[in-house]
Amino acid sequence: MQAIRPKTIISTRTTTTIGIWNVRTMYETWKIEQVATEMRKFNLTILGISESR
Repeated sequence: MQAIRPKTIISTRTTTTIGIWNVRTMYETWKIEQVATEMRKFNLTILGISESR
């Protein structure tokens, strides 16, 4: 039986930029566009959004 090498999910060849954003509400449709604009502005790969009320 041979050992199977695990596949690498994140390698050193790629840069992953992660951001978090606390928002009041995402109810309005234009806010989605604002999120996309901010992700491009800061070159984010992953964005976590936390909604607080």
